[in-house]
Amino acid sequence: MSEQNITIEEFEQKFVARLETRKLDYNALSFQEQVSPAYRRAQCRYVGTGGVATTDSNVIQAGNFTLSNMYLPVGAEGPLHLHSDVEEVFFVIKGKIVALVQLGDTVHEIPLGERDCIWSPPGYYRGVRNVGDEEAIMAVMLGAPKPQIPTYPEGSDLEAIRVERAKAKAAAAAAAEEQK
Repeated sequence: MSEQNITIEEFEQKFVARLETRKLDYNALSFQEQVSPAYRRAQCRYVGTGGVATTDSNVIQAGNFTLSNMYLPVGAEGPLHLHSDVEEVFFVIKGKIVALVQLGDTVHEIPLGERDCIWSPPGYYRGVRNVGDEEAIMAVMLGAPKPQIPTYPEGSDLEAIRVERAKAKAAAAAAAEEQK
């Protein structure tokens, strides 16, 4: 049963996220810019932190999914990536994008406009690119409160960076454990 013994003020504090209190986070995925400046984009989190290795105390705590807005400048791209553990939804709020979906060895482009939506089940490489002449904004939902960090195509520069970052994080955790 849901929590019913709170005031409306407590409910609003815990379960409402307003645009005016959100911040555009261009750093959440900044490691991707090491590969291409086209990967620069911002995340604006509402529910949970999405599939990035970041914390944000200014979000509604996720129960079963995450919700954020992705801001893509003209020409920006969210590179092909794979979530093996969760489904992902891209819902275009503003602008024109192409959804990238890899089937076999072929990357297909699916045009999407305002209020169009694409759902990607777990296990498919997917990405997006802003092909319009203005900033694009998408709602992004992931089907878990804290999804696993996505992977990138084998042999890609982004996958090499992901593996390197995972090793560094594991080494730091091991060093911290030794100091206890």
